[in-house]
Amino acid sequence: MLQQFALARTAVRYNSLTRCSKRRTGITKKISHAPRCLGLRSSPVNSVFHERKTAQFLVASRRMADLQPPVFASSIDAAGSESFGGPTLNIPTLLTLIRVAAVPLVTFIFFLQGAWVAPTCCTIFIFAAVTDWADGFLARKMGLVSSFGAFLDPVADKLMVAAALVLLCVHGPPSVGGALIAIPATIIIGREITMSALREWAASAGGEVHDAVAVNSFGKWKTATQLVALSILLGARDGFAWLGLSTDAGVLLTKGGSCCLWLSAGLALLSLYIYMSGVVKYMN
Repeated sequence: MLQQFALARTAVRYNSLTRCSKRRTGITKKISHAPRCLGLRSSPVNSVFHERKTAQFLVASRRMADLQPPVFASSIDAAGSESFGGPTLNIPTLLTLIRVAAVPLVTFIFFLQGAWVAPTCCTIFIFAAVTDWADGFLARKMGLVSSFGAFLDPVADKLMVAAALVLLCVHGPPSVGGALIAIPATIIIGREITMSALREWAASAGGEVHDAVAVNSFGKWKTATQLVALSILLGARDGFAWLGLSTDAGVLLTKGGSCCLWLSAGLALLSLYIYMSGVVKYMN
């Protein structure tokens, strides 16, 4: 009689723990087969041992479930709480979309002929660079931070920079050699590709790994020097006569833009080294 009572008590407790674990961990199959996996038999002699091992198995299972990091959870948290009914078109998002649309526009205009081409491309690029700062500022100021904006903003930046670098490699300023643009362009684009892959892996890993690839000050300075350099070099495609500058002054300004591009490439490598040194210890 006592053995039957102990067996019934074990069954009640096991069912209670199973229902609790179903709600909290969602690993019904693993839990329902716990006695079998533990090599236990439903006999009165093993009832107490069965109860103890089952409880240990459930506790360990819940701990393992709690250790699983939610994919991209930190990215969603950083973008703010929102309803997931699709992106909403607001002023910051509209500015980012305008920056994306400026990429094919500049590419089309760049290959046209006329004295107006270089100043037009330069003006559009400067406007796009201003929106790069304005969309983030307005999103924080107006409380319109969104996951869609957090995704689209770096995409727009990379598209804009990569397109300008490719255009300058095809037709750069006459006073700057092709290699002086192609080498830093390769460094910058290669760094962006590497960082995109690194951030994707860090987001899937979550936790401290994701925090290790947060934007640092070197990355911000790299972006600023890139935008300045590309604005100057796009405007210098046919010289700076449209600004009323002399030939010597135009050449000096163009070389200043080239030096700024090389500085940006150096900052790109430095920031990549900092990011990699922060996450390489988490890799196996």
